[in-house]
Formats: sequence, C-alpha cells, structure tokens
Amino acid sequence: PQSIIDKARFGTSAGHPLLGAADYKLVHHAGNGRSVYSFCMCPGGTVVAATSEPGRVVTNGMSQYSRNERNANAGIVVGITPQDYRQDGRSEGAVNPLDGIAFQRALESRAYALGGENYDAPGQRVADFLAGKASREFGSVEPSYKPGVRATNLAERGNESLPPYAIAAIREALPAFERQIRGFAMPDAVLTGVETRTSSPLPITRARDLQSLNVKGLYPAGEGAGYAGGIMSAGVDGIEVAEAVTRSILGLTAA
Repeated sequence: PQSIIDKARFGTSAGHPLLGAADYKLVHHAGNGRSVYSFCMCPGGTVVAATSEPGRVVTNGMSQYSRNERNANAGIVVGITPQDYRQDGRSEGAVNPLDGIAFQRALESRAYALGGENYDAPGQRVADFLAGKASREFGSVEPSYKPGVRATNLAERGNESLPPYAIAAIREALPAFERQIRGFAMPDAVLTGVETRTSSPLPITRARDLQSLNVKGLYPAGEGAGYAGGIMSAGVDGIEVAEAVTRSILGLTAA
C-alpha cells in the first residue's frame, strides 16, 4: 500500500499535502552476480496491461497526476546479457539480433499460460514467493491489474515465470529491499508478472543526425526504439530528437 511507503519514507510527516505520495529507488547486487533494481516506480499508481500480441501477457505501471491510488508499484528488474537469451544452444560467439525478441516473447507467453490464458496476469504473495509455495488467494493488498490477477506460483520449478537465475536474484533482493524500506516486502505484498519491456531488445539503428538509417525523416526515439530504459531517459532522448528535428528543418548540421 502507498500509505506504508509514505510512512517508511516520511515518518511522522506521512500524509502531509506538501509531500504527496512517496517514491523510492532500490538496488541490490545478488550473490549470483545479477543486479536487481526497482524500475518505473509509480507512487499511488496501478499495474496496467501492456501486451501488443495475442496469447501473451505484459505488465507495466502508471500513476495518474493525483497519485492517490491505494498501491505503490514498481517493476523489479534483473539484469541479463545477450548470452542469457541466445537461442542456438551455444555458449559463445555472436548472438542472433532477433534472439532477444524471441526470449521476450517466450516469457510473455508463459505469463499468459500462468494467468489462465484469458489475459489475467499471474500473481503471488511475497510471503509465498519467498517460501516457494503457490498462492491460493491474496490478502490485505488488492492487485490493481485489470482484467484481473490469478493467484499462482511464479517460481514453480520447471514452470517458472522467469529464468531460475532471475527468480533466485529476486528472492535474495526482496528481503534486502525490506531492510531499506520497512513494509516493502510485507507478506501480503503482491508480485504481478511479467514486465519484459524495460527497453527494446533490438534497437532501430539511427545515424548521427538521429534519423533512421534507411527511412529518411523517421526519428527512432525512446524505449520502443531501444534508446531509453525508463521515463527520465526516454524524456532526455526525446529532447535530443526534438533538437535534431529542429536542426533538420532549419538546415543546420548535427552538433
């Protein structure tokens, strides 16, 4: 709940109208070498559907301007490398540029199956996730994702929602995050799967003037084009692209 985050961050000043809803940024370096971090934190926000293909489930988060919904949410991201998503079974050498998309689609298809194949998202109580058992129902924290969240086991061996190394890293990170923000990993907190699109796995290559290499007048920008990984970096890239468009209109050369 957002109220718990407010209290952990602001103490006795929680709820003061000048402070608004509290946010956070968390990072943990797991023992298996993976970095785990909060992404796109949404104070007083909701978890929303973001799939773009049939038979797949993707989650994202957003806050209204008022930031007054009941829950806080953030993506919990585990770092990966191209070797993690290669599809040819080899352990070295160049990775096919499309392997990242295949990896992403596989995770989204698995989330669709775990959610009941009706576009509900799979979800699990944090206490159950850490204990390695399936959730049968949710507790005091009500999931916000629509159309719904199906209580399940996101970490069932052989049917994990994420690769085992990611599951292990998140299991280690959540108690560490709890030590930083009391209540963050409360037993009834909800994990909703999966967010697979922090940035594009395959960037659209652009030239020095930021236009597409093969489509003049097209300026790939932001997360979808592979040039950002969050709201702030997408905004910065958008400013740079807007400046490039202006230079093009005025007939100026790239800086």
